[in-house]
Amino acid sequence: MVGHLYPKTIRGTTYYYYQRTWREKINPRDHGKARGSGKSRVRTQSIYLGTAESIFRQLKSGRSPLEIRHREFGFAAAIYQTAVEIGLVSLLRQHIPGERFGLPRWLYFLLPIINRLQHATSKRRMGEWAQTTILPDLLGFDPQRLTSKTFWYAADDVISERELRERRRKEPDAADDLFAGLDDSTFRTIEEELLQNLPSHYDLSQEIFFYDTTNFFTYIEEPVRALLPQTGHNKDCHHHCKQVGLALCVEKEWGIPLFHRLYRGNAHDSQTFAGVVEELLAQLRAGFRQIEKLVLVLDKGNNSPENFAALQGKLHWVGSLVPSHFPDLLQLPLGNYTGEAEAVRYYRCRRAVFGVDCVLVLTYNSQLAKKQEHSLQNGIEKLKRRIMEKWESYKRKPPRVPAGIVRLMEESRYGKYLAATYRKGKLAISETEAAAGQRQRFGKNLLFCSNPEAESAWIITQYRSKDRIEQDFKLLKNPELIRWRPARHWTDTKIRASGFCCVMALLLIQVMLQKVERAGLRMSAAVLKEELTDLREIVMVYEDQSAEMKISRRSSVQRKLWNLFDLGSIEQRLPYT
Repeated sequence: MVGHLYPKTIRGTTYYYYQRTWREKINPRDHGKARGSGKSRVRTQSIYLGTAESIFRQLKSGRSPLEIRHREFGFAAAIYQTAVEIGLVSLLRQHIPGERFGLPRWLYFLLPIINRLQHATSKRRMGEWAQTTILPDLLGFDPQRLTSKTFWYAADDVISERELRERRRKEPDAADDLFAGLDDSTFRTIEEELLQNLPSHYDLSQEIFFYDTTNFFTYIEEPVRALLPQTGHNKDCHHHCKQVGLALCVEKEWGIPLFHRLYRGNAHDSQTFAGVVEELLAQLRAGFRQIEKLVLVLDKGNNSPENFAALQGKLHWVGSLVPSHFPDLLQLPLGNYTGEAEAVRYYRCRRAVFGVDCVLVLTYNSQLAKKQEHSLQNGIEKLKRRIMEKWESYKRKPPRVPAGIVRLMEESRYGKYLAATYRKGKLAISETEAAAGQRQRFGKNLLFCSNPEAESAWIITQYRSKDRIEQDFKLLKNPELIRWRPARHWTDTKIRASGFCCVMALLLIQVMLQKVERAGLRMSAAVLKEELTDLREIVMVYEDQSAEMKISRRSSVQRKLWNLFDLGSIEQRLPYT
C-alpha cells in the first residue's frame, strides 16, 4: 500500500489530503501475486486532513484523528428543510405510501428532487452520490439499495407502464392524445395540494401569472415504446432529436411554478394550451379564490379562437399579436404614437381579437429598431458577398442566373430580401419588397388585453415581465443545477416521473431564493448553491473508536444562511453530535 499527501487549492485556500493506493482482487476468493492468480484492480482512497493551520493544531493538541471523513451538508440540508417547510415531504409520504426494496417508496422521489439540485446524476449513480452527503444518516436509509432498478420499480408503483400499455390497447385513441394516455393523477394531486399551501405561507403574486411552453431533447432512437418524445421544432436547435414538451405556469413575483404538464413533443403551442386550459383554470381556482381578478400573460404561440373562448369570462389575459396581421396599424406614422411608457412610445386602440373585444397597444422602441436594422443589413451584405464570390468563381459566365446562386439564396434566411437578375453579361442584385415590409415592422410589438379598462403602461409592464418564466426554463436546462436535458429515460411513465422531480426541484430552489432575498441577501441560484455547498460535515475518527463531528467554518453570509434555513436542527439530528 502506497500513501502520500497532496495539497489542493480551493478559492485561494490550500487544503491537504492523504491519498493511499492499493491493489485488490476482483474475485475475493483469488489470492497471490503471480501470473494467473486472478485479475486485480487498483483502489484509491482520499482522506481530507484540513488546512495547514488545522493540521498543526491537531498535532499540537497531542490527539490526532485516525481518519477524517467529509460529506456534503449545507445545500442538501437546506433543500430538505425547504421541502419540509412547504409541505412537499408530508405530501410525498401521504400520496406515495408503502415500501420498495426495504426503503419507503416516497424516498425514491424525494432523493431525485434533491439530487437534481445538489449534483444531478443518473439513477444508476444515485447511491454513490447519496454516500457523499448527509442524507443517509438524516433520512435513515442504506444508499447501497439505490440503483436504477429500484428507482424504476418504485416509479412503476406510482405510474404504471403496464397499465398504460393496457389502456392504449383497449383505447387506441388514448395513444394519440396530447398526453399520450398517461394517468399522472398522483403527481397532479401533489402539485394541487402544494398550491393550496403556498399562497398562505409565501408572498406570492395574487393576480399575475405567466404561461408558456418549452421542450427538452432526448437521445431516444427507434425502435422506442415511448410516445411523448416526438420530433418537432426544438428550441435548443436539436431538431434531429426527439423531444418532450413542458407546459408551465408560474407566478409573477418569484417565478414559483404552480402548474405543469408534460405533452407530446410534436404538439403546437396553441393545441397544447387548449388541452391544459381547463386543468390550469381549476388549479388556479383552488389556490386563488378570486380567480376573476387573475391575469394570465401568454405568448403569441397560444393564440387561437378556441383558447380565448375558454378563458373569456373566467379571467383576463395579456398577450401579443403578429403585427403584420394588422397592416393598417403598421402603416401608421410614428407621430401617432402619442403615449410613452417603459422607455417606448405606443399607440392605443380597440379591436375585436378572435371574437373578443380587446384593447390593443402598438409599441415602438427606437433602440430595438436600430438593432434590427443593423442585423438585417449585415445579413443582406454577407449574402451579397457570397453571391458575388460565387459569380466570380465561374470562369465562363453563364447566360442566366445559375442554379448555384439560386440555391445559395434559397438556403439563406436573407434570401427572400434579395433578387438576382442577369443583365448584359452582368449579375445585378437588388432588394425586394419583402425587405421594405420587414423594415416597417422594426421596433414594433403589438400587445393586447381582454380587459378594455386596463391602462396601456400596465399592459406593457406585464408583458415585459414574462421574462420571469424564461428564467425558470433556463434553470431547468442549466447543466450545473437541475439539468433536465437531455432526458435519458426510455418510457413515457419514467419520463413523466423524472419531469415531476425536475419541476419540484425548480419549485424548491425558487422558494429558497425568495427566502434569501426577503432576508436581504440578493444572490443567484448558482451563488446560493456555492455558498451552501461550502458548508461540509467533517468527521474525525480517533484510535479509541470515538468520533467527533464538526461543520466547516462559516463566513458571515453562510452564518446568515445557516440561521435562515435552520441548519442547526439538521446538525443535531446527525450522529457524532
